[in-house]
Amino acid sequence: MVDQYSPLEREAEGQMLMNRRSFLAGAGGLTVTALLAGCQRVTGPSLRLAMLTNAVPAQLLDAFQQLPQGSNIAVTPEDALVELYALLQQWHDQTEDEEAAARADWVSLADYWLAPAIRQELVQPLEVSALTHWDELAAVWPELVRRSAEGRLSPDGRIWAVPYRWSHLVVLYDRDRLPRGSAPLTTWADLLRPELRRRLVLPNHPRLVLGLAQKALGASANTEDPAAVEGLEPFLANLHNQVRVYDSDHYLEMLLIGDATTAVVWSDDALPLLKQYRNLGVAVPPEGTLLSAQLWVRPQAIASVSEQAASTALNWLDFCLDDDFATQLAIFGQGTSTRLWGIERSQLPEPLQTPPALTLTPDVADQSEFLLPLSAAAEDRYSQLWQSLRS
Repeated sequence: MVDQYSPLEREAEGQMLMNRRSFLAGAGGLTVTALLAGCQRVTGPSLRLAMLTNAVPAQLLDAFQQLPQGSNIAVTPEDALVELYALLQQWHDQTEDEEAAARADWVSLADYWLAPAIRQELVQPLEVSALTHWDELAAVWPELVRRSAEGRLSPDGRIWAVPYRWSHLVVLYDRDRLPRGSAPLTTWADLLRPELRRRLVLPNHPRLVLGLAQKALGASANTEDPAAVEGLEPFLANLHNQVRVYDSDHYLEMLLIGDATTAVVWSDDALPLLKQYRNLGVAVPPEGTLLSAQLWVRPQAIASVSEQAASTALNWLDFCLDDDFATQLAIFGQGTSTRLWGIERSQLPEPLQTPPALTLTPDVADQSEFLLPLSAAAEDRYSQLWQSLRS
């Protein structure tokens, strides 16, 4: 296969880009692995999903199977997004009949991976007109997944994915390890406070680190020329001096055992910890943060299917866009559905209302951004800036 990755995408793949934690499905402690035997009934599965472990709690998988329009489900759980992407590549390279039974109908992919998946022809565009709830989504979601054949945002492009959950980057910190009387951390600039020197864990991901630095300075995380952002290089140099380690795998453990005072993490990773550890504080910087969405994509390797199979596949998407799914995802998976974008904290399901500081308020959401595809020239600029920072 021709390597069509940008330098940053190749680096991100090696680092297991934006790797998400697996977490228990909720109150019952039921996990996807434990559910698999129940999903694959005697008649065999009629819907196959590949996703991060417990990205959809087992209770919701079981609920779909009980619906009149539901079906038996088989799940391929993976621990990292790069493994899901590798499955798409593997299926793309297979012959039409080779391992056909093992291919998933839907694969859960992060929005950052969508552009290379489109460019490499690993996924296929979708027809969403038959989805009951598609038109009920906030405009941000169709805009995110409407892309050109090169994977760039395009108002004239086709729909390539269905977003079903999202999260935002937050500052998670141990209040007990701050000097007595210290003010809470609230902004990206607070990461430069002297008491955090060598006590900060940042994601081992260039676009996330460079992006939050640009947000701190009031600039877009998707600017084509980061050198044009006034004050960016000195801010990055000061930020680098604060870093204990760049890590995308063990950052939560480092915070919990005291090897770090603060870490920049995803909100759905932070929420279970905040409920368990009273010494932890959290902040969503008011200048805006970075966003990530989980999407359902259709592997390109899926050829024409029967009318019944096509209907089942669409039923799953509608199920994931329903209000009941949003509520149950919050209860059992502590995740935020795309149905819950841009609403006030008091309107969120109860599990997402606490702590209040974790909530992405509508005004901060307006200042926040997804990491979007850049031109090849811009990718080179970001790569050079990242290499300069790390050296």
